[in-house]
Order: sequence, then structure tokens, then C-alpha cells
Amino acid sequence: MRYKYRVVGWLLEGYARVADFSAPSRAPGRIFGCGPLARRLLANTRMIMDFLTALTVLLCQDPPQQPPPAAKPEEPLIKTAIKQITLGGQIRFRAEYRDPVAYTNLPASLDDDDIYLSRIRLNLRFSVNDDLDVFLQPQDQRTFGDETSVLSDETNLDVHQGYAEMRNLGVEGLTLKVGRQELSYGDQRLVSPLDWSNIARAWDGIKVRYASGAFWVDGFATVIKEGTGAEDDQDFYGLYTSYGGVEAHEFDLYVFGREFNDNSQPSETIPAAVNDRHDFTAGARLKGKAAGFDYTAEGMIQKGKAGDDDVDAWAAALTLGYTFDMDWKPRLGVEVTHASGDEDPTDGAIETFDPLYPFGHFYQGFSDVFSFRNGSDIMISLKVIPVDTLSIQVDAHAFELDQERDAWYNFAGAPIRRDVTGVADKEVGSEIDLHARLSVGKNLKIWAGWSHFFAGPYLEDTPGGDRDMNWFFLQTTVDF
Repeated sequence: MRYKYRVVGWLLEGYARVADFSAPSRAPGRIFGCGPLARRLLANTRMIMDFLTALTVLLCQDPPQQPPPAAKPEEPLIKTAIKQITLGGQIRFRAEYRDPVAYTNLPASLDDDDIYLSRIRLNLRFSVNDDLDVFLQPQDQRTFGDETSVLSDETNLDVHQGYAEMRNLGVEGLTLKVGRQELSYGDQRLVSPLDWSNIARAWDGIKVRYASGAFWVDGFATVIKEGTGAEDDQDFYGLYTSYGGVEAHEFDLYVFGREFNDNSQPSETIPAAVNDRHDFTAGARLKGKAAGFDYTAEGMIQKGKAGDDDVDAWAAALTLGYTFDMDWKPRLGVEVTHASGDEDPTDGAIETFDPLYPFGHFYQGFSDVFSFRNGSDIMISLKVIPVDTLSIQVDAHAFELDQERDAWYNFAGAPIRRDVTGVADKEVGSEIDLHARLSVGKNLKIWAGWSHFFAGPYLEDTPGGDRDMNWFFLQTTVDF
């Protein structure tokens, strides 16, 4: 069809040239002897020929090129059932300096020491569908210089968390989590992942949660330590429920149980003997805010058996704070905690409260010289926020033992000293903590502080060092 249009064009163009009356070789007003009428006809013919020529040129052009067909999408290299993959992580570095190191009777405890810690975590979440996630969190943690040389490779890489989480299992609000996972309840006085630790806690086990509106309840069962047989394990389990139906308030009830079947608990009545321990810790917690005030109240009892010894202990914590409605948002707070001690460590009744898996560093002072067992801590604090990215806080603590014949314990629950005679003064000492937190953008956080422990009469009355302690730290965290 394109060639036919071109032939027509050539014929019309030739005819136009023959009928061209304006050629200079011809006499004016005469074309092959024609008069005025012929000239008008030829002029009209010329206009028609110009139109037809333009139309022919247009028709003779090549048709527009069609776009190529869309490329067929390539098959993925690896086909999986994963709907979405989320990647994140954290890099944390901390430097600490302590002088003296501790208050035990060991000569080395009187020295000073500095340590440098690093922790790297990678967070991988695989969302199979709206109700099924798989979470994996490998972690590398180390203390600088712990390895024997730059050629050594210590085993510091582990899986901190790795679990599958299934939601809405037959019933809306019912969730099942199976695997290695962190546990955190209430104010973390009894169950905390202890994120301050370079390793941090995680439990191997199963957790079931049911949530409906302002109410939720958790039930979990975990294995702390695998023994040589099924009856030699250390197990930890519990039931925790919370109601938040009142604005800015929480009401919690809980019970935690432990079964230590590995003969790891010392006996009170038989020297050098060890026992299994089965106990439970039950408690209630109230937390709320109103008219600028914030407050918490928590009480707990501990019962059970350790071999032939009875476990009978208790603890309580009260906090009250007020935030002023003014620049810097100053908050003035007070906290009182008390945990029972053992009046007679040889009578077969264990009365020392054991706080299970607490956030030891956050409570009872940053210097880590006191614990939530056999003692009371009265703290007064002041916090200010000069700008949205900076907070500054100062805390003052007063530490005192509950029972003189029981031990003085550090934040990890290890005995520091014990006066078996019970004649030493119960006043352990006091402490000042000053620390500041700074956020730089969304990802970088800086935390620094200084603590000073003032040794009390108890340290003077018992063997070991009795000079004051200073502790400094600087921590940077990058989240991505």
C-alpha cells in the first residue's frame, strides 16, 4: 500500500509541472492559446494539486513504530514462602573504670581496673504471613583484651534470640512464641533481660499470651540449665496477668516458679551439703500517673523448700515522683525498697529473699555494690530535660542490711561479706549517681555517668577494704 501512494504522488507532481502557467518561458496570459477562463481553471487546478500533493506525502510516510512487548519477568533466584524480611541491628561500645574493684577480702579487690566492652547484634525478622514471624538475633559480645593474642578467636558469637511467633491461633488475640527469647515483666525487679549486661539474658522455652482489650495474660515455661537427666534440670516458669482498663494505670498479678533439681543449693543445717530447691514467688503491682504524680507499689512473697530447709521470704518496693510543669520538666522522686534477710542462717529456715532474674544495675545504685536481698535502699532522685534530646539525673542512695548475721550481697546476688557474729553495724554506706543521656539524631545514643560510694560503718567493722569507691562509664549505642 505504501508504494501505491508513492506512484500517485509522482503522477500528480508531473501534472502540476505541465500545468504550471507561471513558467517564465511562456507569454503572459497565454497558456497553449487559452484565455482568462482557462487561466482561472488552471489556477483552481493548481490549488487542488497542492492539497493532493500534501495529502499524498502524509499518506506515504511509514507508519509509527510499535513499542516492543514488555519483557517477561525473570524468575527469582530463590523461591521462598517469606512475605517480608526486616533487617536491623545494634552496635554498642562501653568503657568503665572502677576504683577499688570490689570489697571482698581478696587483695586484688583493692586494685583499680578499666574495661572496654563491645556488643554487636543483628536483627532478622522473616514475616511468612500476617500471623507468623520468625525472628533471629545473632550477637557478638566481647571484652577488649580478653583473648590471649590477636591471632586467637574466642567463642563470643551466639544466638541471643531465635524464635517463631504465631498469632491468632484459632482465637483472636492468642499468641504462641517458641524458642530462645527475652522475658520482661513489670518494672523488671524480678524478671528482666538485663540489657545493661554485655551478654544480656534470654530464656529457652515456650510462651503463650492471650490479649483482649485492656487485659492480657502470659504463661511460660523455660529451661535454665540442662542436667544429665530429665529430672536434673533447672526450670523456670510463670503466669503473669495485667489489666490497663483505667487510664494511665496498670494492675498486675503474677506467680513465678523455679525447680532446681541439680543439687546446686547449699543447706543451712548440714555444713557442705547441697540440695535441690523448689520455690514460687507471688506478687502484685500497681503503677499509675495522675495530676503530675507517678507512683508504683509492688509486694511479693517467696515460699518453697530447699532440701529439708523451708523458704519463707518477702520483699516490697514503693516509688513516688512529681514532674513540675515548667521548663526542663524537672521530676523529683523517692524510692524505698526492702528485701528480707535471714535472721539465723543455721536454723533451717531460709528467709533471704531471692529476686530471681532482676534488672540489678538499674536498681540499688549504679556502682553495683548492693542488691535486692537482705537490705533496704532509700533513694531520692532529681531528673531534668534541658532539651528534648538530653536528660540529666542525679540519685542519692542509703543502704542498710536487714539482718546482721546474713551476708552483704552485690547486684548479682553474690555475697561480698558476712559477719557471723552479728555485731557489725547494719549501715553499709551511701551512694551518689550522676548520669546523662544524649540522643544524636534517630540512631546514635550516648550515655555517661559517675558514681561515688561512701563506705559506711559496716565496712569498718568487717575485714576488708573500707575506702570509698569511684566508678565511671561512657556508652555509645547505634541502632539501625
